[in-house]
Amino acid sequence: MIVLSHALACSSCRERLLEKPASVFSGRALTSEEKEALMKLGSGDFVTPKLLARAIKTPVDELQSYSDHPVARLRHF
Repeated sequence: MIVLSHALACSSCRERLLEKPASVFSGRALTSEEKEALMKLGSGDFVTPKLLARAIKTPVDELQSYSDHPVARLRHF
């Protein structure tokens, strides 16, 4: 969720996630299901938090709860 919250706010990291998802996974503790879900995302999924939450089958409130996390706000991929 931290990765997605950051990608929602940061266009350069979002582009990296969409173009080279495997490079974003490196060094992160993600399950195979999470990696698979991230690889299926497209640019249209990042238009709004609601669309992104729908794409990853997560409540929008849960996704937005990570938006103020220090890592989500400050750490680039």
